[in-house]
Amino acid sequence: MKGSLLSALGIAGLLALAGCMETMPGPDRPNRPRPDKPAMCTQEYAPVCGVKRGKRQTFSNACMARAKGYSVVDQRPCGR
Repeated sequence: MKGSLLSALGIAGLLALAGCMETMPGPDRPNRPRPDKPAMCTQEYAPVCGVKRGKRQTFSNACMARAKGYSVVDQRPCGR
């Protein structure tokens, strides 16, 4: 009884670990480059100052700045 229980738990553990494996790029799955602009951003409020072509603007977070094509230059709102 004890042996079969340990055996069942072992198999369950192996199955759980097998489901956690990350698929790495290979010859049949080329490594895709990451997009310059994010597809979606969170709504967290962590204001940053971004700049694009000399224009500074405050964004609610770094992801929102990058999504608009701005580079983050300060981890605070602009003008402080």
